[in-house]
Amino acid sequence: MGNLSLPILTDDGASAPSKAFLQFPGLLLLRLMSRCNNHCIFCMVEDEIRTSDDVEYTTALQRIQEQPAGTRIEFFGGEPTIYPRFLDLLRFARGHGYSCSIATHGRTFSSSSFTAKVAALDPCQIYIRTSLYGDTAELHDYYTAAERSYVQTVQGIRNIVEAGFRCQVNCVIMKRNAERLSQMAALVHSWGVPRIKFSNLISVGSCEAEAVSLSTVRPYLAQAIELAESLGLTVTVEKTPVCAASGRLDLMSTERNLGRWTRSFDDEGECGRCLVRRWCEGLDPEYAERFGYGDLRAFERMPQQIIRRDVCEGAEPEFLKVHCVEVPDGPLDDDTLAALAETLQSVEERFGRLAIFPRRFLTPNHSEQGASPLHRR
Repeated sequence: MGNLSLPILTDDGASAPSKAFLQFPGLLLLRLMSRCNNHCIFCMVEDEIRTSDDVEYTTALQRIQEQPAGTRIEFFGGEPTIYPRFLDLLRFARGHGYSCSIATHGRTFSSSSFTAKVAALDPCQIYIRTSLYGDTAELHDYYTAAERSYVQTVQGIRNIVEAGFRCQVNCVIMKRNAERLSQMAALVHSWGVPRIKFSNLISVGSCEAEAVSLSTVRPYLAQAIELAESLGLTVTVEKTPVCAASGRLDLMSTERNLGRWTRSFDDEGECGRCLVRRWCEGLDPEYAERFGYGDLRAFERMPQQIIRRDVCEGAEPEFLKVHCVEVPDGPLDDDTLAALAETLQSVEERFGRLAIFPRRFLTPNHSEQGASPLHRR
C-alpha cells in the first residue's frame, strides 16, 4: 500500500477532441448540432450555432454502436431534441442497452406526445437536465430571447416529472436573477424536480453586461442552498469558487474534468493558502479580469458537514461531484488505505473527485463514538 497515490491534504496545502464527440471511459458525449431555438443572450457558442452543421446521422449511429456495454450516451446540442432524427438516435441507443442523458432547454417536452415517445424508452434509464433563468416568464424569456420559452419550459418540466424521468434543473446565476435564486429553488421543488444546480456563467465575455460579482452572489446563493436542502432537493454548485458557496465543497460539480475549460486562481493571494485550492472551481479568467480576486476567501478549516458518509458506506457516489471523507491525523493503517483506494476508484468511475481530510482540518459539529477512520455511520 505504500505506493498508493491519494489526494490527502497535508499541512502545507500542496497537492483537442472532435466538437461533435467527446469520448471518455464509460461515457460518450454526442453533440448532435449547434442549432437552438432559444437565443440566450449569454450563449458562449452563438457564432458556432450560426455556422455549424448537424452531425451526420449515420456517423452518430456508428459512434453509438461502437461503445462498450455500460457506456452512458449523453445527447447535447445546441438543442438536441430539434435534431431531425433525435428520437431515432435515442431509440437506437436504448435498443442497444445504453443508459442516456439529455441536456435540453425543455421546450420540446411541453408536447405530451413527444414526452410519451421518450418515456416509452424507459424513463429510469434516461436522465434529463434542463435550465431555468428566472422565476417569472418575463425574466426567463428575457434571457432566452425566445417568446413563450418560460411557459413551454415549465410545461416541459412538469411533463418530464410526471413521466417519471430522473431530472435536474440548472439555474444560471446572472445580474437580473441573482436575488431570485431562492424563489427559483422553491419553484423547482413545487414542480417535483428532485435535483437543482446553481451555476455561474462559464464565460463572462459571452455576456459581460449580465455578469455579477461573487460578493453580490454570495448571500443569495447561501440562502438558496439552505432553502433547497431544507426542501429535500439534491444541490449541485458549478463554475463557482467554494468560498462563494458557503464552503460547501461537497456540493461542487466536477464537470470541469470533462469540459476542460480554463479557470483562474489567485495563487499569490487567498487561493495560494486555501485548504481546498486543489478541488475548487476557481474563477472564469474573464471574471477575474473584470472583477479581480478581491471577493475570494481562503479556508483554513472546513465544516464537518461536508463529509459524504454515503460514499464511505459503500453507496454509489454521485455522478460528476466532489466527495469528501475524513481520516485520522497521522499515518494511515493498511485497512484505511485499502478503504480509501476502493472509495477513490468508485468516485473516479463516476467522474467525481475525492477530497480527503485529516480530522485536524475539520470543524466538528457532533462527534460520535466508535466511528471508523472513514466515518462509516
